[in-house]
Amino acid sequence: MRRFFLLNNMMWWKNKKLRPALWFLGGLLFVALARDFLANGRPLYCRIDGGSYFPGLRAVWTDEDRPYNHPVLDHIRQNFLWRRYDYDAVVFAPIPFSPGELPARPDTTVKQALPGTIHPGPRPHLRHWLGTDNDGYDVAAGVVGGARVAVMTGAIAMCLAFGIGITLGAIAGYWGDSRLRIRRGQLWMTLPGILFAWFYSSAFKLYYPAAGNLWFSWIVSIGIFVSILLIFSYLGKILLRSDWLKKPVLVPADLVIMRFAEVFTSLPALMVIIAFAAMLNDQVQTLWPMIALIGIFSWAEVARFVRGELLRVREQDYVTAARGMGLNEWRILWRHALPNALRPALTIFAFGIGTAILLEAALSFLGYGDSNLRGATWGSLLQNARSSPQLWWICLPPGLAISLTVLALNAVGEALSERR
Repeated sequence: MRRFFLLNNMMWWKNKKLRPALWFLGGLLFVALARDFLANGRPLYCRIDGGSYFPGLRAVWTDEDRPYNHPVLDHIRQNFLWRRYDYDAVVFAPIPFSPGELPARPDTTVKQALPGTIHPGPRPHLRHWLGTDNDGYDVAAGVVGGARVAVMTGAIAMCLAFGIGITLGAIAGYWGDSRLRIRRGQLWMTLPGILFAWFYSSAFKLYYPAAGNLWFSWIVSIGIFVSILLIFSYLGKILLRSDWLKKPVLVPADLVIMRFAEVFTSLPALMVIIAFAAMLNDQVQTLWPMIALIGIFSWAEVARFVRGELLRVREQDYVTAARGMGLNEWRILWRHALPNALRPALTIFAFGIGTAILLEAALSFLGYGDSNLRGATWGSLLQNARSSPQLWWICLPPGLAISLTVLALNAVGEALSERR
């Protein structure tokens, strides 16, 4: 019965005014997931000397520049002859160009081509459906590649912001300034533990930059951070043997967390992210740090709304009854109070995805972010259109994609906010 009422309460998507937005977002998700099938400069299928190969789909599970250990395929790969080689049989993607395909390749020298221009070469069916920009990047491939970047940026950044915001907002709203008490031993060991963990995890990346690739250094740093916190937590339990250190200390959680959130709210997110991006070198300045920065500067609104709802929910009768039954306060918070306070947070989640997409597009437009994604994001395509604003086919498709995506997400956010 509970599941029935839950599903019945989630039927807001049947709203006829919302259907165009949902169809558009569904199409955007499909384009993002099927990017390698829709826009790919390598054949999806080819037949050479009686053997069948799938070089276009190979990039889904391995590096596209990895050798094939096949003399013909390696020759084609090294000389960029994917669209010029005389295959026994070949099937290209509907857009036969990869997002951000380098214009320095010998067979991609078409610049400022009109939409529908046939790509020069032995295969007349290969077209630039939306033309090319000043550098030779295919606009249609860039729009398809930008869909994946936009979906990935919005979803991951807001999941990070959602996790931080819900955790801190729940603690601030449920415990307030007069309910959270921590024993002195645990408090005294937790604060220096955080400082030591931050110092040594950062020092590893600073003094051992060549200890592996970027992912390895981040994983080791996180492992060092968690390990040091666990050590200090264990030391805190040892200190609790003293009667004086067992005494609880009142922690003003609401005051500390909300002042911390106000600091993040008052900072201009775009300017701060640009400042951090300018300090990163070319090796670190990739899409992932940008996504992390966008998520870190988006949690404050989620925390404020969750806190406001929990201030109301914590005084409800079922919360009081749960306390009377002797349930643990943390269990009451996570199992009973918090699920009934997430409606405003879901609304912020929908609006926040659109904001994250706009931030990523602005960073790409200004030249920050992953340099390897030049010509493969909506913002980088708009950046290429600055030098030639008269070429309408360069700026119109990515501009429409950004506008329609944000409008669709805003429509979903409004529908969520109007739900009873």
